[in-house]
Amino acid sequence: MTRSKARLLVQFEFDLDVPDSFAALDAAALQKQLTLALGDTVFAGMRTVSSKQLSKADIQVEAYRHRVEANRVDAPSIDAALLARIAPHLTDLEVQQLSVRAAAKAPTGADALRAYLRRQALAVANDYRLVPCAVQAAMSNGAMVTLGAKLNLTNGGVLVDEAHRKTRLKSDQPTVNVTLGEPQIILPAKLSGHTLSGPVLAVDVTHMAPHRDALQSAWAATQCVSG
Repeated sequence: MTRSKARLLVQFEFDLDVPDSFAALDAAALQKQLTLALGDTVFAGMRTVSSKQLSKADIQVEAYRHRVEANRVDAPSIDAALLARIAPHLTDLEVQQLSVRAAAKAPTGADALRAYLRRQALAVANDYRLVPCAVQAAMSNGAMVTLGAKLNLTNGGVLVDEAHRKTRLKSDQPTVNVTLGEPQIILPAKLSGHTLSGPVLAVDVTHMAPHRDALQSAWAATQCVSG
């Protein structure tokens, strides 16, 4: 644990003209070779220089981490827009990286490709990526109710707040509205029953895909608050 009260991320992106011996490497090997090429001069030097500059503003560096990512820009890739629609929970960077990594073994049939990319996307990120939302539905007695909840971008699951876990919703309503954001987004959810955690609700990924940018922004905002 550190005493840090803020976190700074500085990102540089380099387009490189590399020798043929580098160009023939896969992404993992290319990353390793470029990391070796940069060496301690960059990784240790960055901390030293950054600490010196920040100290001028009376800021102390409590911890330091670095990450190296490298991809061949001429490598075969999956259409990034297609991948983003199939897995709207992935960030732009994750989509970019997976579009290259998944291309080599991608099947040709549309249904098979979709299933393959969905599996690959969940292998990249299968965590809960939650954004605040509201559920508008009819209760079992017919009265309309609005429940506080969170939408999981990873699988479309809707988790109602603890205060609403005992609320029983009408079982035969065709759809339940899930609303979030400003301007407001309305997503249809299906009710498939009730558990101790509350109503079991889910939004199909295909309904989230057209709103990916807004959903990503909403999730990023939660990371700024919690991170």
